[in-house]
Amino acid sequence: MRALEELREPDCAQAIVDRVEERLWVLDHQDDIDADFLAIYGLDLEQVEISGPRYFSLAYRLTAYQGVMAALAEEEREERQPTTTPTRTSTTATHARGSSERTELSLTQFRAKFPGLVSVAKGG
Repeated sequence: MRALEELREPDCAQAIVDRVEERLWVLDHQDDIDADFLAIYGLDLEQVEISGPRYFSLAYRLTAYQGVMAALAEEEREERQPTTTPTRTSTTATHARGSSERTELSLTQFRAKFPGLVSVAKGG
């Protein structure tokens, strides 16, 4: 009974709401997370069962690796940045149309547009 009364406390209720909101983003990206789990962690979520805390822990870290979630996070960061702020970018010229127009892409966006062209090697 005491636990129920504690839940009625405004601080506790807000903490619960905050925690749920921290985790709700996964619902919008289930297919992308599933693909990244398979590609990055080698875990097929349809074949293996992992605990909730482990799932959220691994899902939260997906943006640290080259994958769909990293590309989405980079895209979101760039949308929030003012266009005059310099970022680490790769510039490509659009010579195919005969123009000297240049488009700036982040490394993550470049990898997404041209898969297989850029690879990341781990140092030994």
